[in-house]
Order: sequence, then C-alpha cells, then structure tokens
Amino acid sequence: MLTNEELEARYAYDLAQLADHYEGVFTPEEVADAVAIAREHLEKQASVTDFLPLLVSRMAKEGLLARAQAQGRIAKALPEVLFVSEQNSARSHLAAALCSHFANGQVNVRCAGLHPRGGLDRDVVTVLAERGINLKNPYPMPFTSSLLGAADVVVTLGVPEFFEFPGKHWVNWDIPPVSGEGLGAMRAVADELEVRIRELLDTEVSIAA
Repeated sequence: MLTNEELEARYAYDLAQLADHYEGVFTPEEVADAVAIAREHLEKQASVTDFLPLLVSRMAKEGLLARAQAQGRIAKALPEVLFVSEQNSARSHLAAALCSHFANGQVNVRCAGLHPRGGLDRDVVTVLAERGINLKNPYPMPFTSSLLGAADVVVTLGVPEFFEFPGKHWVNWDIPPVSGEGLGAMRAVADELEVRIRELLDTEVSIAA
C-alpha cells in the first residue's frame, strides 16, 4: 500500500502531465481544479488508494476533454453518445461499454449519473468480461453540463423526467435499476441493451453524425 507521500507524489506527477497535455487549451489552474474535483469524488468511494491517482487522472482528463469539446476548443473527430442513468453504477456503464464495443472505434461513448453514489456494481465487470469486453473507466461519473454539451446523442436509462435540452438527439430507454439484483438480472439487462444499442448505432447515431 502506498504511503501518503507516495500518493501525493503521483498526484503531482499526473497533474503536471495533464497540464502539459492541455497546454494552450486550459490554464494550469483549470487543470488543477478538474483534478481536485475528480479526486474529491473518487476518494469518497475508494477502499484501496493505490490506484486512485490513475483513476483521478483518467476522470479529470475525460472531463476536461468533454469541456473542451463542448466549448469548441477541441474539435470532435467522432460522433459522441452519452448514456445517463440515476447513479451510474450499472445500467449506463453496461450500455456505454457495449456501445463502444459494437461501434468499433467509430463513435466516442461516455456515461454519467444524475446522482452518483457508492461504487460500481462488480457484476457489471463480470458480465462484460463474459462478453470479452473490458471496462475502461470503472467508477461512477457525475453528470455535468460539459458532458451534455459534447454529446450528439443522449440516451437516458430509467430517468424519463430528465429535461431535454434543445439541439440534442434524445432517446429514453425504460430500463429499471439493476444494481444489486445479481448476475442473472445483469445478464438479462445486458442482452436487452445489446439489441437496443445495435439499433441505436444503425439509426440515431448515424443521423447525428
């Protein structure tokens, strides 16, 4: 297990790397703010801290990229799909991973939760692994205006009351919460999501692109 000094050294190194990566796009202060927000969010969920710096760096980098795309500072090379659920602990992670897998590099996919809390349901990782899919970012991501701004297609999962912003292509899938319901329920939801996502990639995403 890393000492506090080792953790802080990793955070400092990753912050410097991110600042270099986004030089000319964001100020060092803006990058530091993004890292601080990601760190605060992920530290609440972590039981083991050794991998926290890596996850914090990933989350901050993804958030900054979405913000830059939403503000027109960085051009989008691919259509963007955003999956939104209540907690981002199961359904939206499944959907995002499946969509990314079947899109085969032709679509950029993100997911987020309106009120993320707790950690990722480990059955998500198991079900995806059964299908030969690795989960890229295994943590709940809070919904932000930047994620919305960068998206071309927004798919809500069981949150029909979510306000639809103009200029976005919206799809709502009435899929109930599955976190904590066991592997059988998770597999069934993954099967349903696969069918819906294949259709999404053939219709709505091609329209937005």
